[in-house]
Amino acid sequence: MCGTAILAIACATLLPLQAARAEDLKKINFVFDWSTPDHELIPVIVAKDQGLYKDAGLDVNIIFPPDSATTAGLLLAGSGDIGFETTTDITFGHEQGAPIVSIGNFIQTNNWCLFGRPGEPVDLTKLEGKSIGIYTDSWTKAMMPFVLKTAGLKADQVKEIIVEEAMPILLAGKIDIATNTENYGTAAVQSAVGKDPTMVCAHELGAPDVPIWVYTATQPWLDQNGDTATKFMGATQKATEWAIANPDKAVDLFGKYYPDNANAAYDRVGWNALIPHFKDASGKMMVQSADIWKSLAEALKATDQIKEVPDPNVYFTNKYLPQQ
Repeated sequence: MCGTAILAIACATLLPLQAARAEDLKKINFVFDWSTPDHELIPVIVAKDQGLYKDAGLDVNIIFPPDSATTAGLLLAGSGDIGFETTTDITFGHEQGAPIVSIGNFIQTNNWCLFGRPGEPVDLTKLEGKSIGIYTDSWTKAMMPFVLKTAGLKADQVKEIIVEEAMPILLAGKIDIATNTENYGTAAVQSAVGKDPTMVCAHELGAPDVPIWVYTATQPWLDQNGDTATKFMGATQKATEWAIANPDKAVDLFGKYYPDNANAAYDRVGWNALIPHFKDASGKMMVQSADIWKSLAEALKATDQIKEVPDPNVYFTNKYLPQQ
């Protein structure tokens, strides 16, 4: 507060400088992978709330696409700068000529599963004729062939039912099995009935153990904004580390920013379910490898989902990650 003549002069000098700093922040649009916010947005929210993006010279605006298939389109159209997508979005998009590149992993493993109601095991030997709730995203599309192959079935031997939210329908007995990732599926069941669902996860289904979600950008944008990408990834990693160390506070921050979408019980289970997956076996976060991307592409080709396996380096870069 400027209460004296000397302080008034000092404040008059300082305020324009503060305004200039705000104007100097690089504005970028971060496009989420879903039409509504959820606990996977926590690292970005933490980085915004704690001023980590601001300290890096960034002003990050969060955009929610109309559906899970639109994130890449917004990046390609220039309406978004950095995205949050699945690794399969990258592989399928690349085959269609989309110049979108992964610039860092969100988690390091595949936590996709088949879920049954509490106390009702998922038995792959008895999958024939079962109704399975599926989503229309590229990851579900990529995983279901592995389920069928492991069960020794063809697509017409199960009933795939497209759903908006699989777990409530599962609990209501309207489908036999639900598909989802561990953080969403477990959180939905625990917060609804206080019990864990039964589940069979990716490594038991013959699916490749590869990261599901990644931070992305188009190659043309990266060519012009490499320094911005580096700053974004550095701040986001710091925020992720803080949220891992302070899970309850991180979930509370999500509730503060998005009270209409938050469910504390659900988000706590979901965020804590993600924590073991953020670091690879060597303790590194976000870092990608050609071997992982190659294994994903080869698995997709083996199930006739892509035609060719390109040089895996076309899918990703570690160039913009902070040193580990």
